[in-house]
Amino acid sequence: MNSIGLLLLLVASLITCNKQVDKEEGTTKDESFTSAYKTIRVTKNIPYRVGDSDAWKLDLAMPANFDSELRPALVIIHGGGWRFGSKSDDVYQKMMVTYAQKGYVTINVDYRLTSEAEFPACIKDVKCAVRWLRTHAEELNVDPNRIGSYSHSAGAHLSIMLAMVPDTANLEGDGGWDEYSSRVQVAGAGSPPTELGRDMPMAIKKWWSIGYIAADHVPMFLIQGSEDKIVLPTRTQDFVDKMKAAGNPNLEYLEMEGDHGIAYNGQLKDTDPALEKFFDKYLHPQQNSKNNK
Repeated sequence: MNSIGLLLLLVASLITCNKQVDKEEGTTKDESFTSAYKTIRVTKNIPYRVGDSDAWKLDLAMPANFDSELRPALVIIHGGGWRFGSKSDDVYQKMMVTYAQKGYVTINVDYRLTSEAEFPACIKDVKCAVRWLRTHAEELNVDPNRIGSYSHSAGAHLSIMLAMVPDTANLEGDGGWDEYSSRVQVAGAGSPPTELGRDMPMAIKKWWSIGYIAADHVPMFLIQGSEDKIVLPTRTQDFVDKMKAAGNPNLEYLEMEGDHGIAYNGQLKDTDPALEKFFDKYLHPQQNSKNNK
């Protein structure tokens, strides 16, 4: 048994829900065992590369009763202006568990913040995490052709970059797993920075999704608040317009009344179902894909 398999056996904790009373036995019966998706395993702080940084860790959640079925995966990336934030944020922890209960294998990724490593180290780190996931796809029962990503704000920038940046863009970093691609097949993004002000040091075009406008990108779903003062809706709309002008048919855009937190904690009753529908459409958690190359 390899190290990740041993780690899952030793560290993983079983989470169950939906308990009911068994009338015949008079004991507590766990209803989750009747569902393929209601019982999950969660493993915390798995290193996705070797090195000295404490940021190179992820949390993993997955359905507990796999059998031989391959699952789609979702890469969750925290926000925080590239300077703050953590995978421990309640919003991202909840999303990790929720999607695992729906049938996805989910990873919730930390990355080096700008206080530790200069931009674009964060891009290189999340790309490494995707390569780690593909490296371990077989033992995690992940279909490497059904991997999506999601986040909000600064993390949304990273999510889109996973979808748009080619492996040849010199942003892969030195984290290893180089024989695997870091690109995802679908990406969701809430309040997504698609570019910075053009006079800023970080505004190097290849570090932002505005630098990769093309017709052949994978499906993406952008959610934007109309009153957002941090990520301006005019910038997001400009990105959407440029993508559509390039002939991209797979970009979905939802602008809602609200501020920067619209898809983080502002209007989840609307944004959560929209995201779930989007990911289900392209990643098909009920599908048992046979293509695991």
